[in-house]
Amino acid sequence: MLIYSILFTVVLVVLVRYNRLFRIDGLSPWTLPSAYLIKIAVGLLLFWVHIRTYGIGELSHDGERFFNEGRLLNEVFYKSPLDYFRLLTGIGETEALTQHYLSTTRYWSAGDLTIINDAKNVIRCHSILHFISFNSVFVHLAALCLLSTAALRNLFLAFRGCTRLSNRLFFWSILLIPSTIFWTSSMMKEPFMFFGIALFMRALLIEKNSIKKYTWLFLSSFILLAFKPYILLCLIAAVLCVALYHFAFKQRLLWFLLFLCVAVPIMSFIFSDTRATVVHYLTRKQFDFINVGKGGVHVETDTCFYFFQSHQYGSIQFDGYTAELKKEAVAYRYRFGSTQKPVPVHLIPNGEKWTVVYKSLGSASYIELTPINESFKQLIYNIPEALFNAVIRPLPNDPGSKLKYLSMLEVWLLFAFLGYVALHRRKLENASKNLVLGLLLFAVFLSLLIGWTTPVLGAITRYRFPAQLALVLIGLILLQPKTITTWKKQS
Repeated sequence: MLIYSILFTVVLVVLVRYNRLFRIDGLSPWTLPSAYLIKIAVGLLLFWVHIRTYGIGELSHDGERFFNEGRLLNEVFYKSPLDYFRLLTGIGETEALTQHYLSTTRYWSAGDLTIINDAKNVIRCHSILHFISFNSVFVHLAALCLLSTAALRNLFLAFRGCTRLSNRLFFWSILLIPSTIFWTSSMMKEPFMFFGIALFMRALLIEKNSIKKYTWLFLSSFILLAFKPYILLCLIAAVLCVALYHFAFKQRLLWFLLFLCVAVPIMSFIFSDTRATVVHYLTRKQFDFINVGKGGVHVETDTCFYFFQSHQYGSIQFDGYTAELKKEAVAYRYRFGSTQKPVPVHLIPNGEKWTVVYKSLGSASYIELTPINESFKQLIYNIPEALFNAVIRPLPNDPGSKLKYLSMLEVWLLFAFLGYVALHRRKLENASKNLVLGLLLFAVFLSLLIGWTTPVLGAITRYRFPAQLALVLIGLILLQPKTITTWKKQS
């Protein structure tokens, strides 16, 4: 298996080196193959970090789940190709079919809380890879790093005409952004999301052919919708704001910002039902993330689910994957994936055994959030806290493992870089101003969503990398290098 994995990777390296789809004019033909091998090395580092931090000598957490549940789905093909097709495409998929083949999976079902189950789509992709991987984790990593390398190429082509850096310096600058290369060199959702973002930006910024432009915009939007819907929402919101700024306010930034400050509250009251739905959804997301972050156990009954906090474990007797209540306790009752508010209920021991769905002692990097509590006013009040948590933290005295210092260092280096750019910035033309504004708005929108709902610093570090990528791109666009290396603009 090791020999097959190595040969598979060698074939992909040759593909990157000699296929024109991976060629970049103005750079050495070995630039992308080198970047690809670096991404594989970082992916192996991510494996090692998960094994040392969470695992027991094997792949762990999301990567493990996607890989293993993809294998379970792949095995359906050998039992019934038709049922596999139904599960793979969702056409004809039923609850009975899911229970028959995938009853042991955790990520396949998400209920109605999740509009689009992006985890399910990652599992589907891994199930396809299992046809050629023969259950080799390394082959899956190599394949997704190839997708991430293609994304890097698209991102470079999209922005290289917007910076005064040399092609080589700009390429390596965006490749080696720590959080970006770390999370996009994985077997999780991030490589798919990165590819969607890069293709979206390439179509938006450089493609002149209208048919190709709109085809790529549709394809990238579909990818983002399938793997990270909220990223697509942030991108669309940023594009609409920039269009408003450009066409309605004729580049008058102050008037545009004043308009947003007035228009957003007014629109929220005009569309009060939509506002209530959004606030409710964010409230429930925050509630679920807080419960996972604090730790606890989710158990399944015949009619509903109960959630007990970790400090209540003394009231419960666990036996493998079952649990039985031994002392009176107050739990939260809810329906899996439901958007309805969980209800606290008083439970009395009756000998009933429940199935343990999820159990955790909590996250070491958990932080307290101000509850939204279905209040639009509280959501607004939480904006400073949300931005501070999503953009600035972790701090030296924050909880978490030693890995927090790497995340903290990256944040400090990012703001040091932006401070340097502020002192060495160049004068921008209108098109570049629009681009900088769009990237900044995208970073703000994404940071708000993360900061409002996520109480775990480790998760924040992972979720925010597109926002940090946007801030780095802003700096590279604004930077006036001391020596300007001319570059050949792609036709």
